[in-house]
Amino acid sequence: MGVSVLLADDHRLFTLGIERVLEKHPEFQWIGTVENGKEVLLFLEKNQQVDILVLDLNMPLMCGMEVLSHLNTNYPGLKKLVLSSEHTPTALEACKTLGANGFIGKDSCFDSFREALDTVARGGEYFQPVGGQGGSIVGLGNCPFQKLKSEFGLSEREAEITRLIMQQLETKQIADQLQLSPLTVKTHRKNIFSKLKVHNVAGLMGLLKV
Repeated sequence: MGVSVLLADDHRLFTLGIERVLEKHPEFQWIGTVENGKEVLLFLEKNQQVDILVLDLNMPLMCGMEVLSHLNTNYPGLKKLVLSSEHTPTALEACKTLGANGFIGKDSCFDSFREALDTVARGGEYFQPVGGQGGSIVGLGNCPFQKLKSEFGLSEREAEITRLIMQQLETKQIADQLQLSPLTVKTHRKNIFSKLKVHNVAGLMGLLKV
């Protein structure tokens, strides 16, 4: 039995191509395709045999970043490979922060996709350089949060709390980790959302995909 792969993408012609490619490689076992983030969670609740989730970012009902955030908390052992046309340094680093094991652009050749799958299946990481055809990207640090700091005037503390909010940590967990009071964290959260002009975590993640 090969490495089980679940596809999550609402572009059916694209996923049909991936399915047919996977069927030709017995080391991988395609076990299903879902079209939005909520279907990902429903599938995982009913199926425990998923080894790798291949995930698009731009999906209805629940975007890929929201899915990653949820999986990072509830399915930490699941391997996640982002396959998306939104292949920007900011999106890549945000996905890495949210627990993705790899990120590759939709314009990549199959050899690069296969290499990414192989690497992630073995427990490694594969982050394709933006504008490149393979390999691993390093050294960008907290790129998405530096972007928010510079564009929206977030403080260092607000940028750090934003990163933890994206990881789906509760107020008390953030307070414990940063050695702050829950009230202080709540105040920071309110100020962050006000500066970014968003109302929830989904809006925050939308900013980080640009």
